[in-house]
Amino acid sequence: MTRPRSELVDRENGGFYHLGARCVRRAMLCGKDPVTNRDFSHRRTWIEKLMLELAEVFTVHVNEYAVMSNHYHITVNYCPQERFDLSDEEVARRWLKVYPPSALEDLEDRVAALLNDPERLAVLRDRLGDLSWYMARLNETVARLANKEDGCTGRFWQGRFKSKDLPDERSVWACMAYDALNPVRAGMVDEFDDPQHTGLQRRLEEAEEEPERLDEPLAPLVVRDGRVASARPPAPALELTLREYRTHVEWTVGLEHREAAEVRAPPRLGDSKSWLALVASYRQRTVTQFVPRWVHAFA
Repeated sequence: MTRPRSELVDRENGGFYHLGARCVRRAMLCGKDPVTNRDFSHRRTWIEKLMLELAEVFTVHVNEYAVMSNHYHITVNYCPQERFDLSDEEVARRWLKVYPPSALEDLEDRVAALLNDPERLAVLRDRLGDLSWYMARLNETVARLANKEDGCTGRFWQGRFKSKDLPDERSVWACMAYDALNPVRAGMVDEFDDPQHTGLQRRLEEAEEEPERLDEPLAPLVVRDGRVASARPPAPALELTLREYRTHVEWTVGLEHREAAEVRAPPRLGDSKSWLALVASYRQRTVTQFVPRWVHAFA
């Protein structure tokens, strides 16, 4: 039975969550359609850009993601209390980034109108701190763009978005590794650092130009100058460097070709078997929810 979102997400204290949604209708609405041979891969860029831009409006920090051909995963640090640190004007301007005024309305007039309406501002502040509003805006925007492109109406996403809390930092790291390895398991790329729509690959691209990023704690991902980049302080960073994260992911994907008992895990991951089981647990939770039957062989 479906559980209320209030039982799945802590709207007061927040925390780390694994989120995702899957396309409805045919299986490949974000990739190459095997029936019509049309290529919809550009929609993966829509999702990637939107999830990061919206995270800078809502109180969400994206640590990892994977945008696949028919579904996506995001690992986030949800910080609802941050909404109380926003000034009234910032609340108004952030909201109008998400729902901008019409062409006939002046932006400054709309900001002024909201500032003169404390009750409305309180509602909007609450929404900016709501994970469901973040996901709703992300999925709604992508659906509208896709339906406009297809010249049709109707559902683009299958039901509600999925969410699962991550209770400790080891769970967060394992979930991030699971997300980063999705394209490899699906046979979309050969190596985890091949060009693809994952947070890890974007971090490694950034580190090619700025090698110092390899030894800095992992900051949330944002869009800067049209490119995916690491957020600057005071954004909350993980106690894990990019160099360590890359090692963990490389080691994890290697386990699929070796016996876990024979391989020593990197020091911060602990026991090999328990780490592999933790990563696999995210695959078991999501494979039937997000992945079409033909992908199961790679999962």
